[in-house]
Amino acid sequence: MIYSQTYGVICGQHPYMRPWHFQWLAVKDLYSDLKRLLSQFTGRVLDLGCGLKPYENWFTQADEYIGVDIYAGPKVDVVIDLRETWPFPSESFDVVLCTQVLEHVPELTSIFFNELYRVLKPGGHLVLSVPFTYNVHGLPHDYRRLTVQGVRQIFAWQYELIELKPQGGIGSTIGILCLNWIEAALNLYKPTRLLKGLLLPFWVILCSIVNIIGFLLDQIDQTGVFYGNVFLVGRKGCA
Repeated sequence: MIYSQTYGVICGQHPYMRPWHFQWLAVKDLYSDLKRLLSQFTGRVLDLGCGLKPYENWFTQADEYIGVDIYAGPKVDVVIDLRETWPFPSESFDVVLCTQVLEHVPELTSIFFNELYRVLKPGGHLVLSVPFTYNVHGLPHDYRRLTVQGVRQIFAWQYELIELKPQGGIGSTIGILCLNWIEAALNLYKPTRLLKGLLLPFWVILCSIVNIIGFLLDQIDQTGVFYGNVFLVGRKGCA
């Protein structure tokens, strides 16, 4: 607890991680795109898989912000069962936000996608992100990774794709896997967790160096095939 609090003070917390946070490479492009877009949306917003509603303050023009999740929590307004109809009227939201959620949904069934589409107003927007290259996380509920082509295949038949792109490159992909591996390895045993606390200043320096190198490598990576994340903005057609 003391380590987490100290680390948060030094390195920031989601969604305000500083460039020396060990997770910064994984979220830098996602934060950038969300900050660019979310402040433009108005009306009612549904945050699907909201957790602690990290992006609520970025919807500066929204009239109402409702967070749903499969588990109750301090910021969860409605608990839903993904296998059943969601407790909202059809065409009741202007925006549905779904960030880093699809990999944790046990079954991507027609019910899930039909409900996602049903609650969105005609002309409303779906803002979605999903990892492509990232370590296993959120066990035991981590089921899949999706490419840009995979996301296109799932959503193009129902939505007009306003934006669909990879996020990150070879630098952030290698960097985040290395830093996450070190973090996970040090957390395995009590002695190494103690060592991690004692070496916190060196850990911050190492993360800073890796993050800088990763950022620079991303700028020169023109391959487009070593990305870490997929980002989509889709619009529901008007009847």
